[in-house]
Amino acid sequence: MPRNVDAIQAKLTSPEYAPVAKSLGEVGIYSAIDLFANYAGRGQDLGKWTSDAFINRDRNLKLQYLAGLGLNLYQSDRIYSEMLMHAKYPDGLFTGNPATMQTLRDAIARSQGRGMAP
Repeated sequence: MPRNVDAIQAKLTSPEYAPVAKSLGEVGIYSAIDLFANYAGRGQDLGKWTSDAFINRDRNLKLQYLAGLGLNLYQSDRIYSEMLMHAKYPDGLFTGNPATMQTLRDAIARSQGRGMAP
């Protein structure tokens, strides 16, 4: 189901969503564009990247064990960069007025290190 960026922005600026907007602002997200600029890919885009990934289940404590081994390794930037190599703009996932959509397309391209979108 497509996400209407303009409608979400309207909610973020409404009084009843002030707590949500405040919470997002605490992590540097001040608009719907800022929020969706963090898009990193759909499952179908990341399938090749995750093809040999181990599926964690609640009955298996392997992830908790590995998390302890990875303490203080700080590999999130490298992992995110690898993800972005497989990401592409999600046609059909977002809707909004043409200016909003171009702004979002440019913001996603910048956040993925690809400069401005065509």
